Amino acid sequence: MKSLNKNKKANGFTLLEVLIALAILAILMVSAIKITADNIENLWYLENKTLAAIVASNHAVQLRLDKDKPERKDGWDEMAGRRWYWQIKRGFSNIKDLWSYRIEVFLEGDKEPLVSLLSNVSKS
Repeated sequence: MKSLNKNKKANGFTLLEVLIALAILAILMVSAIKITADNIENLWYLENKTLAAIVASNHAVQLRLDKDKPERKDGWDEMAGRRWYWQIKRGFSNIKDLWSYRIEVFLEGDKEPLVSLLSNVSKS
């Protein structure tokens, strides 16, 4: 039988080194998952904000095209599989012959508007 020489280094990793490496890997994986979840949440918010801006813009264009210039108006639209509640309120503009309208768009169930758009519309 051969005896092991104590001066020779053993090949491979010790159990402690493997456990430390796995702990570091686990921490990195949890961080990566957290970052991905945050990015998905931000993407959802930005998508809703963009769609709400489109709804508001559509109503601003509709106000310019309609002959009737209501003082208040509200309603529901459906876009991208979501329901949007919108409100239009007329105010006064500093510019002669123009109304100032505020258009607010809410995602169904929200209490705060995602978008608030100011639009100047001709009185005639």
